[in-house]
Amino acid sequence: GINAEYGEYFRHYYITNNLRIMLQPDILLDQSPGYCIKDVAVNWHGTKMAVCSNNCVIIWNMNNQQKWIKEDVGIELDKQKTVQRVSWAHPEFGQILAVSTVNEISIWEYGATDCGGQWCNRTSPPLSEPRHLLIRDIKFSPSYFGMGRSRALDLAYCTDSGLLKIRRCKDARLLKDWETVKEICYVKDSFTCLAWNVTSSCSMIAVGTSDSSANGTHGEVKLFQYDDHKNEWVAGDVISKSPNSQIHDVAFAPNPGRSFHTLAIAGAELEIIDFRVNDHFKVKRVNQERNKVDPEQNRVEVWKLSWSSLGTTLCATGDDGLIRLWKNNNRWECTKTIKFNGMAV
Repeated sequence: GINAEYGEYFRHYYITNNLRIMLQPDILLDQSPGYCIKDVAVNWHGTKMAVCSNNCVIIWNMNNQQKWIKEDVGIELDKQKTVQRVSWAHPEFGQILAVSTVNEISIWEYGATDCGGQWCNRTSPPLSEPRHLLIRDIKFSPSYFGMGRSRALDLAYCTDSGLLKIRRCKDARLLKDWETVKEICYVKDSFTCLAWNVTSSCSMIAVGTSDSSANGTHGEVKLFQYDDHKNEWVAGDVISKSPNSQIHDVAFAPNPGRSFHTLAIAGAELEIIDFRVNDHFKVKRVNQERNKVDPEQNRVEVWKLSWSSLGTTLCATGDDGLIRLWKNNNRWECTKTIKFNGMAV
């Protein structure tokens, strides 16, 4: 997987304003047999990177020479647990990481006076779901999210049973107590991924699904929106359907003043949608001709997505082990391809 924020991309590629690609030496996290990187998350400033492998979260820091340096202190769980996902909270709340295993989520903090230079687990016991559920994705909200878009520390996660849950920290100074503010369940679908809207004018979560049958696997993207009048989250439209694949990832583009929302969808192929939402939470697509993706370059299954800080460049990984950078010039075109010496991305 990859994660990119403010022009900095995982595995030591980053993009300048001129889209000039610079390569830094590979970082070998661990060459021991059986190690597998499950997830990567870069913090809001693009200066710290959390990499989860087996039962550990390894923290990397970018120094003044823009080189990634492994920190001596990381997070280690019990050996029988495997870290699946990580997510950084907004820096307004401090250096905070959410770490999920198969059916548990723990909240870790660094830099507090009582931590003594270590990562401290603030949730004991962890936030947990029944053992038969698999947590598929976790994401902290932007700082302005919360009921009524007040400043609050919210965490959304989804499971393979079609459960979307939003938890809120009662006291962001302690990070100990988390209440459930919304729980939405779609029994027929398995949720695979989620993304918060990244604009302050509209509270929205997109969730990808997977549904397997005798006819194969397909998926769709559901929208959940916050109703300011009812003070609750409501189910919105299905914005996209993938007839030949589950949805692997979804990512809202940052929105610096646009009158519409942009959502990238990773499935059997890359799809990018511009849309508006009316007062009745109905979705209307816009710019459909402009958002077509070059079919000659869009022939592989897409797995992970990440936008640049202005939402003008999209980074995507595919089944062929390549990273592609996409820009819109009256249609979405691949402007750069990055290959990792035959390694799967």
